[in-house]
Amino acid sequence: MFRTLASAIQWFLSRVLVIYIILFIFIISFVDLKAFDMRIKIRRLNNAIPDFSDMIIFSKDPKAKIEVDWKSYQRYFEIIMKYMPDDLVSRQLLGYADYYSGQEQKAIDLLQTSSVLNGQNLFWPNYNLGIIYYKRGMWPQAAQCFLKVVSSSPKLTLFLMENSIVYKQIFASPYFKYSISDEIKDAQSEANILLLSCLYSMRQYDKVILLSNLAITNDLSYKDAFYNYAGLSYFAAGQYQKAFVLFQKSLTIEKNDPETYYYISGIFQKAGQLEQARAFLQISYTLHQKNDPRFPYESQDSLRFF
Repeated sequence: MFRTLASAIQWFLSRVLVIYIILFIFIISFVDLKAFDMRIKIRRLNNAIPDFSDMIIFSKDPKAKIEVDWKSYQRYFEIIMKYMPDDLVSRQLLGYADYYSGQEQKAIDLLQTSSVLNGQNLFWPNYNLGIIYYKRGMWPQAAQCFLKVVSSSPKLTLFLMENSIVYKQIFASPYFKYSISDEIKDAQSEANILLLSCLYSMRQYDKVILLSNLAITNDLSYKDAFYNYAGLSYFAAGQYQKAFVLFQKSLTIEKNDPETYYYISGIFQKAGQLEQARAFLQISYTLHQKNDPRFPYESQDSLRFF
């Protein structure tokens, strides 16, 4: 009886094995394995697509009271990089997510390896690297990154964003209600300000004056900041009359920056005009008390992906 059962099992297994061999030969002969593998990858990517709303809200306002699930974004970008290791956009976005999930060094490595394409410096990876170094007080490294940002091509940046599958998914979110061109221009303006801040901190006043003048002639926002930095450099160099003229120009554009009034007060004090000095110092103090979140401009030092 046992021999009969063993023979039956052996017969059954041999038939199953034959069926699997035939099926394997059929798959090899008639099924496009590459297409099959691609369908599996696409299905896995589609299942991993996160809701980008929180990431968009956070990028515009890092102080917003939301809890961002960075793991879902990290998982998605990592899957893309697994299938497309040369996708610099996903690498840069993973660096952004890694930074805000507390993995700063990993973020730096990812941003560094996604910062150049065919010899051209890319905007967002260098911008975010500059922000990280700026926060650390590493002025030379930050200045180098911001210099790459201000000299990069806005058209290339726009092209890469508009043709990226991931960015298309981000733009499709109902929470994305922004002009990409305007956001790039805003980030360019901020990069110029932070570059000037780095150079000023390094006491390279001649370069601050030169780059401030270049920024003023370009189509950028926050021109008052460029006049202000040129004024600060002349002030530091003891050229108070030139500084005064530039601070005055800054005030014609933006009247609520307390720092400008503070330095004008200092100029009046050095000239012995104490009444005017006290008046401008009082204005500076009053504006400081208002805590306008726009000032100082250098405090807007968050990483961005748009």
